[in-house]
Parts: sequence; structure tokens; C-alpha cells
Amino acid sequence: MRISKKHPMYIAVQLMNTDTRRRVWLPLPATKDEFAAVLDKLGVKNGNLQIVDYNRRVPGVTVDTLMCAPLCAVNHFASRLNKLTDADLLKLCAIGDSNYYFGAMWQLIEYTYKPDNYTLLPGICDEESLGRYCLGNEHAIVYGARLRQCIDRYEYGKRLAEMESGAFTALGYITSKDKWSPKHKPRPVPDSFNLRGYLGEDLYGDWDDCEW
Repeated sequence: MRISKKHPMYIAVQLMNTDTRRRVWLPLPATKDEFAAVLDKLGVKNGNLQIVDYNRRVPGVTVDTLMCAPLCAVNHFASRLNKLTDADLLKLCAIGDSNYYFGAMWQLIEYTYKPDNYTLLPGICDEESLGRYCLGNEHAIVYGARLRQCIDRYEYGKRLAEMESGAFTALGYITSKDKWSPKHKPRPVPDSFNLRGYLGEDLYGDWDDCEW
């Protein structure tokens, strides 16, 4: 997958008035004023508001993950997405293609603060290529490196991936400094992005009030 800033990451939430069934898409990140304008447009009163769906162009992020998180957390994540470099987005895409994909919103938000905790070797997609990358090509004749020709590069790559808890993906080989066990560190949602609605703290609560 090619990631480019010419096509920025995109998240939008679809909100519905449960009485009139009218729906409106709200691009994220949204300010409090933008959120209030959508509620006014929907004619939302007395809790008749529902999140119906999400549309997104974000590597490795499912609609289910977004639907299970408070709107304020998703809004916070959206506010940080386009601050990532193309290389950071490529790593996020590779993570989403691995068995270590982020299934919780707090993991995604934490990634945006510490993308350097992850290393991607583009094009290294299997054990053999990892072994070649680390040990050199078996046809190399550089003096002093001939012993490397006697080593099974597939086996070396396999063992190294096991030791590092690395993952092979279609985009390359990716590793994590914390061996894919990041600490859950709540990140306060900036007040300007902390949207409030009418369904209670489960969907619109403060970041500190939830375990996402």
C-alpha cells in the first residue's frame, strides 16, 4: 500500500437523530462548535442521538474499533493522524497487516505519540530475506565475510524474528521496542476536541473516564 500526504488520512462519523432518522456525516477531527452545529442541524434534543457508522481511510483501523471507542477518543486520534510522517503511516499500515494489529483505540493513540518505538524494514517479507539482509547475500565475496556463506539464512531469519517478536507483512518486517506490550498510558483529550453529546459518558466521556 502506498501512503502519501497527497491523500491524507480521513475519518468521518455518521450521526443520526433517532426520532427523525435524519443522518449527517461529520468529518473528524471536529471542534466543539462544529459538533454543536451538526446537532443543531439534526435537531437533536433529549438524547435522541446515535452514532450509526464511520467512514475512514486509515491503515489497519477497523470500523468496529472506532465504534467501540468514545467519540472524544476517536476525535483525539483523528486530530493526531495527519501529524504522522509518511514513514510512520507506512509502519501503522504494516502493523495492521500483522498479528499484532491494534484493536483498541488507546493503542492507536499511543502509537501516534511514539511511532519511533517501531521499526520497519521495507521489502523484508520473509525469513530468508531477513537472513540475507542481516548476513549478506550468499554470493558476496567480500573478504572477511565468507563465513556468512555457510549460515542458513532462512533459519537465521526465523530465529531472529522469534527472538525479536518481529512480524513479516506484505510491506516488510516490523518490530516493536516493547515487544508489542505497550503500557496503557491515558492521554488527556485536548479540551477543544473533547466532544460532548447526549448519550452519556459511554460514548462522549472524558478519556480519563474510560479504559479504551
